[in-house]
Amino acid sequence: MVSSIDVAKLAGVSQATVSRVLNDPDKVNKPTLDKVNAAIRQLNYRPNAAARSLISRKSGVIAIVSGPLDNPDNVEFTNETIKRIQERGFIAEIHLQDSSNPESVLLSVQNTQAEGIILGSVVIDEIAIAKLKKTGIPLMFFNMEPAANELTASLDNRSAGAAAAEYINSLSHSNVGWLGGEPSESHLQLRYQGFQECAKANNMNILRAMAAIDDLDAPLSAMLARKERPTAIIAATDMIAYRAMDFLVDYGYRIPDDISLLGIGNAPLSAMSYMNLSSIGISGDRDIYSDGVDRLVKAIEEGGANKSVEMKYAPVLFERKSTRKI
Repeated sequence: MVSSIDVAKLAGVSQATVSRVLNDPDKVNKPTLDKVNAAIRQLNYRPNAAARSLISRKSGVIAIVSGPLDNPDNVEFTNETIKRIQERGFIAEIHLQDSSNPESVLLSVQNTQAEGIILGSVVIDEIAIAKLKKTGIPLMFFNMEPAANELTASLDNRSAGAAAAEYINSLSHSNVGWLGGEPSESHLQLRYQGFQECAKANNMNILRAMAAIDDLDAPLSAMLARKERPTAIIAATDMIAYRAMDFLVDYGYRIPDDISLLGIGNAPLSAMSYMNLSSIGISGDRDIYSDGVDRLVKAIEEGGANKSVEMKYAPVLFERKSTRKI
């Protein structure tokens, strides 16, 4: 196996010079840099990544913390973020949160050697965030809106909830159901707050059902059993809307003839012909994943762990066949 000693001999320099070329090339004069790089190419030398990280204190790794992959939103977040990380020359390190034990993944990621950490829509409280910040590793929050002084890239969740209410109101629905959003999911609570404020301003009757995504049957049944049942349901996420769609179809409701259904998030599945779900999301010409990863990489390069940059994306309506005017 070729070593840095072999490169140094061929280039006629010291091993320390080879190390500087690999880890701090800006401090090496051009003739020496060219000579060492020529020797590296000739010998097809591949430096040991672990050894380099110990020397340079740079691992070239960005950690991703995602929710369970049985949720299509988390699959999209994980896939798209990995792609953007790799395009920028970093290695993606994946940490998946177990919904039955959400704290465990946050404990493990505190010990990562990554240069940056990206968190998707995971369950996390301010105490856990404070512990992660103590590591000194830059954090980027996707589709979350934690306390101030963080790097965030997210749909403007409060405005998205308000946009959902405005749209449903424009279709003349006055009895409107809101489905989903547990207290631990702060971004979904913001969506509900925006919806509630706008719905009340338009004198809409709100029927709210709070439940985990796997436990929607009972609250949906109760909502539909009301004397003034909703003529439209807004789901806090597209995934919740998919579950509601299955329930409604199984019980003989026609969408949108009997009940209009609107999601928030505009997940890729929503545009498929078998879903055709109207949704509120981010404009197709905006790339939240590239923007967020670029900003995290900049924070890594600047060595600033806790600089605040909040990137909020205005909501856009994607009208499809699950909603109608009454």
